[in-house]
Amino acid sequence: MASNPRIFSKRPFIAAWLSLASLSACGSPELPAQTGTTKSGDGDKAVSPVETEENRRALHQYLQGRYLYQQHCTECHGETGRGNGPWAAELEIKPRNFRTGLFKLRTTPYGMLPVEEDLIRTIKGGISGTSMPVFGHLPDADIRMIIKYLQSLSRSWKDPSLAAAPLPIPEVPGWFSSKEQSRQQVEKGRARFAELCAACHGESGKGDGPAAGQLIDAWGNSAFPADLSAAHHKSGDSPRDLYRSIATGLNGTPMVGFAGQLSETEIWELISFIRQLGER
Repeated sequence: MASNPRIFSKRPFIAAWLSLASLSACGSPELPAQTGTTKSGDGDKAVSPVETEENRRALHQYLQGRYLYQQHCTECHGETGRGNGPWAAELEIKPRNFRTGLFKLRTTPYGMLPVEEDLIRTIKGGISGTSMPVFGHLPDADIRMIIKYLQSLSRSWKDPSLAAAPLPIPEVPGWFSSKEQSRQQVEKGRARFAELCAACHGESGKGDGPAAGQLIDAWGNSAFPADLSAAHHKSGDSPRDLYRSIATGLNGTPMVGFAGQLSETEIWELISFIRQLGER
């Protein structure tokens, strides 16, 4: 993703207007509702001033978000969000195709869309081990407008069955930070890791399990299991970040969510073992 200066001038704003028509010929993003009157079975139906103002505001946010996306995101994610930007071919881990509506890093259950705060966290914090950099320098208002534009790129965002509340991420248990107190939990986590995780991540968590070379993601790319012994993880480095990934899974990948299969205690035991891998 490019990091050009963020300057919103009239010229690119007008250019964005002019380019909307050309986008419609190749599967354009869905635009906010238009203003004025609408056709109904009984003839023209006037749009209220409140609706008109809301539509204008939504269109303004869409255009600003599109401009910011063009400034910061197209080099990797492509002009139309298909993950086919000019840098994409050279990247081992491919940029996200926003048209599919699949997002790996979320607080929502497996298969569900992320909430806005999930996307803000990813954009601000980047993704370790990939070409997705940190955009913490962008104002929150700009990030939210980019998200508004991203949500126009897939019809999934209009499907209410894909919306869900975040799963609760519990606080780290008191025993977690004490090696003496956590020995029993680490051993339970070791056994559970061998049962549920080693086939992909390998016995030592280096991402070299027997199934590792055969995994494909929903975009048709090779899916590489994470090296859990590494110092940094894609989802974040805190214990609660790991809990989130294990509980919710990574959409579009073979990494499913275990929130319905494991209890909170069992997930924390698994995390206690994973944290030991990086100390070896």
